[in-house]
Amino acid sequence: MTSEQTAETVVVPPLPRRPRCEKCWNIRRKRAEALAVGDREGAVAVATAMGVQQRVAHA
Repeated sequence: MTSEQTAETVVVPPLPRRPRCEKCWNIRRKRAEALAVGDREGAVAVATAMGVQQRVAHA
């Protein structure tokens, strides 16, 4: 491209967001609560539950 040429910028609007899954919100909340009180085992268990949730409900 020479200094006289210009590149065109194509603006693509973002896709609308899907509403968040209520079960995912609850799992995230439980993980945050576990971390807030220093319950690492609880946080790990909830993270595992989130992984299962993602595979089952959002495949």
